[in-house]
Amino acid sequence: MKDLLRIADLTPDDLAHLLDRADHFKLRPADSRELLRGRTVLLYFAKPSTRTRLSAETAVVRLGGTPLTVGPTELQLGRGETIADTAHVVSSYTAAVVIRTFDDEEVRSFARAAHVPVINALTDGHHPLQALADLMTLREVVGDLRGRKIAYVGAATNVTHSLMEAAALAGLSIAVTTPAAYAPDPAVEAVTRKLSTGGELLLTDDPREAVKGADAVYTDVWLSMGDRPEEKAARVAALTPYRVTADLMAAAKPGAIFLHCLPAHRGEEITAEVIDGPASQVFRQAANRLPTAQAVLEALLNRDLAGAL
Repeated sequence: MKDLLRIADLTPDDLAHLLDRADHFKLRPADSRELLRGRTVLLYFAKPSTRTRLSAETAVVRLGGTPLTVGPTELQLGRGETIADTAHVVSSYTAAVVIRTFDDEEVRSFARAAHVPVINALTDGHHPLQALADLMTLREVVGDLRGRKIAYVGAATNVTHSLMEAAALAGLSIAVTTPAAYAPDPAVEAVTRKLSTGGELLLTDDPREAVKGADAVYTDVWLSMGDRPEEKAARVAALTPYRVTADLMAAAKPGAIFLHCLPAHRGEEITAEVIDGPASQVFRQAANRLPTAQAVLEALLNRDLAGAL
């Protein structure tokens, strides 16, 4: 397996390996520090980033390498050079490429032409690095993920899609509750059901039904990067019943945790009482972006992942 473009690229064993290595790097962050010695990793960000950029840059440094972070105006892509030509050239200089952009096909095209590992750092459709940190965090709290349940509440996003695929590979049940207009991509739903290793997938418009018995409740912003600002009023109206409140959390399993990929908007998708309360694990979740990024880089550079057929 050369690239990580979506969670569905992994096998269940691949996912378990990445989570185990992330646990290892959290305890021993300086291990494998010779892996990237004298080498560079290109990080291309066409969208703003806090957690993904900083965790990926730091992961490269901890593995002994030098991160080179650039935006769309700093490469000849902005002047019409093709993705394939850029990928060929970049592969001559770097050990790996981390890309945050819009269309998933852009990352797939880059990966097809590149001779080095390519990692999706967020596209419109998927956010695999986030899902790995999500599962790592939940596993730290509840132990074995098989037989556990996570509920996603709000508008389906790239985060939702990757979480659905990760849950399926881990044997984790996931309930996704959204208004009909903001449901997950049917193609991702189909892939998730095909990937299932024992967990259940529930899609519903009833938040209470979704969170019932959940070990974790997860939400994301109501207006994501790429959504048009003029959509906000309609989204707020449709999604207000899906706000995660203390009352909704009380419908989950006793001791359930709260997760959010951040940034969060208190008073919109989440109340301050919940995100700043004892159930919240959002900052542990954010911190886990670093060891999971190390694990992905190590695994791809060492060709440790079998990859889905």
